[in-house]
Amino acid sequence: MPPICWAFTKCHSGPTPPHIDGQVLPGKAAERGPTALAWPARMSGRGVKEEGPRQALLEDELCPDENEVGISLYGKAGVKKARDKRLRSHEVRRHHLDIMFRAIASDNFAPFDKLRLEFPSVQDKPESLAEVHLFTGINGTGKTRILSVLSAFLGNHAHLQRRMKGAAPAKLFVTEDFKTFDGFGQWAGLAATEQGVGWQNRVFEWSQQVPAFAYSGYAYITDAPVSAMGTIQRPPRQECLSFNKPEASSKQLLQAVTNLLFEAAVDSLNVTPDSQGQSNSARLVKLLETSLLEITGTRVQFRIEKFPQMSLYVVWGGTKLPFDVLPDGLRGIIGWLVHALVMMDVWLQGRGDPTSTEAVFLFDELESHLHPAWQRKILPAFQRVFPRAQIFVATHSPFVIASLNHGWIHSLKFGSNGKVTAERPKAAGKGDSYISVVEDIMGVKEWFGPETENLLAEFRKKRDAAYDANLSSDQREEAQRDAQRLGLKIGERSMELDLMMGKELNQMQRQLRKAAEKP
Repeated sequence: MPPICWAFTKCHSGPTPPHIDGQVLPGKAAERGPTALAWPARMSGRGVKEEGPRQALLEDELCPDENEVGISLYGKAGVKKARDKRLRSHEVRRHHLDIMFRAIASDNFAPFDKLRLEFPSVQDKPESLAEVHLFTGINGTGKTRILSVLSAFLGNHAHLQRRMKGAAPAKLFVTEDFKTFDGFGQWAGLAATEQGVGWQNRVFEWSQQVPAFAYSGYAYITDAPVSAMGTIQRPPRQECLSFNKPEASSKQLLQAVTNLLFEAAVDSLNVTPDSQGQSNSARLVKLLETSLLEITGTRVQFRIEKFPQMSLYVVWGGTKLPFDVLPDGLRGIIGWLVHALVMMDVWLQGRGDPTSTEAVFLFDELESHLHPAWQRKILPAFQRVFPRAQIFVATHSPFVIASLNHGWIHSLKFGSNGKVTAERPKAAGKGDSYISVVEDIMGVKEWFGPETENLLAEFRKKRDAAYDANLSSDQREEAQRDAQRLGLKIGERSMELDLMMGKELNQMQRQLRKAAEKP
């Protein structure tokens, strides 16, 4: 029989045990055999054999023989093949499946009362932007727990299992085709305990196939040795879905960037009069540097130094810097934005364009280490890099929330019973100010620090007493004098408060005069 390539494993001449990154698939998935491990279901036409809407096998020209496995970023011999495949990748007919998470539910997952989260598609979203679902709420409302559940359904159970320590067992369900929360029989399910996490109901096949990555704002990138077109293995799925990457993973990331630079250089040497536009490698390099410029406002370039030994460094604002001494904010951005793009390229093994591939990204507080000027730009930039992705973000930043113009905001709040409930998703506003986000979405009504707010509360108490007709005239006059003194004291704290309290005191005097003039 002709060789069959089960997605991104090597090609085999016969059947192999069904597995996903070394994990045996239970239930019906095992009966069906191996399934594609990422985007190939998008590629239809010659070379793709479809067995149902969620499965695709790569055959013929899309399945390299044993000597061609090292294409793209995988070794010196693969550079020319990578270029040729990249140039052909745009010729492959696209097939958009719109396979995404559409709802998540549980009746017994702490700290939620009954977890019911719907993830509608974004109807007015430009095709140039990814779909975003943003979780917000005070600490302890379960934002990161939701991300851990999604991570588990995507193939990494570790984060969810860690959060089950000391908790009662929970059953969690997700669906790709949401209609109602009445019954979860057709949903994919997971049973989670402190001892482990396992599938229930049916295996959610596409969630084990789609490229998926998880990140936090942790600055882990450090200097590491690189070589010319060094070999890079496709990262394990569990590693891709780990929110906190270890410093040791810097080596693979820096090597992937180095390979991309070499590949772009080789492409430039093979330009002919018939060449049309940039090669895909050169386009990806430009996209990285343009996105970093968009976020930081300063030009960022990746460069290779040959002597005394080969190394990768960054030119930031015209200054040559090793990764170790970059600002933590920039190291953090490189750790997720650059990692996502180059590792997606590694994951695809040269068979497609990372920027037009369906994928899922999980972000936990990317704003760490970032100035508000950068926080407000990170999400729009990432949306444009991966326009066909579904992105889930947990954040405490009003600047990140206000930057979302096309997507859904999911507010998580404690109820009177001490349990968390999820409000109906709110469409992101295209003109929300940071102040309106802080007040209306994050529920923070105070504008000043706690000490000032306490003084303002005391002022309002005295002012209201001065208006109270149930008090004696002496009591009202005393309250008026106290409010006057307190208002002047508060005004001394800042020019803004001085103006505000001046208006408050003038208004109080007018109201009291009107009250005195009444018969």
